[in-house]
Amino acid sequence: MRILPRVIGIVAIFSLVLFAARSYSQSMNPPTDHSPPKLEPSAWPDNSLTIANLGHATVLMNFFGTRVLADPSLFSRVGMSFDSILTIGPKRVVDPPLAPAQLQQLDIILITHAHMDHLDIPSLKALPKSAVVVACDKCSKIIAPLGFKDVRELKWGESTVVKGLTIRAMGARHWGKRWPPFGEEYGFNSYVLEKDGRRMLLACDSADTDLFASLASAPPDIAVFSIGAYDPWIYNHANPEQVWKMFQSTGAHYLVPIHWGTFKLSKEPMEEPLQRLIVAAGDQQNRLVLRQIGGSWTMPATIETRQAAGR
Repeated sequence: MRILPRVIGIVAIFSLVLFAARSYSQSMNPPTDHSPPKLEPSAWPDNSLTIANLGHATVLMNFFGTRVLADPSLFSRVGMSFDSILTIGPKRVVDPPLAPAQLQQLDIILITHAHMDHLDIPSLKALPKSAVVVACDKCSKIIAPLGFKDVRELKWGESTVVKGLTIRAMGARHWGKRWPPFGEEYGFNSYVLEKDGRRMLLACDSADTDLFASLASAPPDIAVFSIGAYDPWIYNHANPEQVWKMFQSTGAHYLVPIHWGTFKLSKEPMEEPLQRLIVAAGDQQNRLVLRQIGGSWTMPATIETRQAAGR
């Protein structure tokens, strides 16, 4: 059974090069209706939870006064980087909503796993080294040399606290090699974030799994799930219908979909993951928030009060 992930890895690394070339031609005609609105994180309130989708798996949060950035990919390409001068890999079809210069007031940077579209060296180099980096097992050897003074590795079940925000690592159904199928096996983490009685799941890329159902006994208010790159990578990335099922199993109230519409990493059309997710949600579509890359959303106070009273 260990042969299958290795074969998938070999296919993946060669396919990445092919998709990079294909994505370049497609980026000449990017999807319309994707112009991101102007984001102003400095204006976000410190007494609530505000989230922005910066494209792909990059999520910016003001979590009740703690500023968090997850899996930053802030430039025009992701892939093999040569001293941050040249990156060979897929090109963005949506401009980054914020430049690194606009992201210098960070408390925490979260890294879910070591894949190049999630642990992007040029992006990390451009971010403030005063931020605490919370990452998966063995990733500090990649991150610490970039100048970060506080890099904390977490294995599943371990936790840490930064500026009042508790971060607990949990699993996913994914894999961690940065250079598949060769090289070192790094960890891969989902994270449960909690502060002021509010809870959020930031799920790692994952195939369909029952792991997230363990959260239902103390459900998060919000769950962030990757919804794209399932064709043909279904053994590592759940399709939208599977994501909706996993989201429901957590007991969370809101779903934030990420990992779609930014880089061409797989065969499905760029807009298909969100379209299929909306259909899967059916009459519960109001639970899908942040449907636009570059958009932001603040958790309603009425929901906060109702859920807090029920716990």
